[in-house]
Amino acid sequence: MKNLQFFVPRAGKINITDIDDDHIHIVAALDEVRQNMDNPEYRTIAKAREVATLLLKHFKDEERLMSDYKYPRLHQHMVHHDQALGNVFRILGACEMREEVNIEDLRDIFRIMIDDIFSADMAFSNYVLESKRHCSTN
Repeated sequence: MKNLQFFVPRAGKINITDIDDDHIHIVAALDEVRQNMDNPEYRTIAKAREVATLLLKHFKDEERLMSDYKYPRLHQHMVHHDQALGNVFRILGACEMREEVNIEDLRDIFRIMIDDIFSADMAFSNYVLESKRHCSTN
């Protein structure tokens, strides 16, 4: 189980550099928590909370970028982000109550992050691509 590695799959690249770089950085931070779960000197819960903080900052930056592009589904995307963060913080709260983070918790957080990329960010990527095509043909 511990040999499992968290990473952003190639198909998860949305071709917006800042967002792709954030995704890679956040997933790498989550994977660092996974790699150190059994290290008693590693502050696993605190480090998992840092991942959530990175995710929150990423969501805000992404929403600002979407606003700049006048993305018509921004409100729905923001609701998606709120739901994702709620789920992440619910998981982290349970970890704090148990005083441990387990691989299932990390997998659940990873799934939330990957779901955001594939179910929400890809639509924004397509919108940006179409906007650029439209601008280049006019």
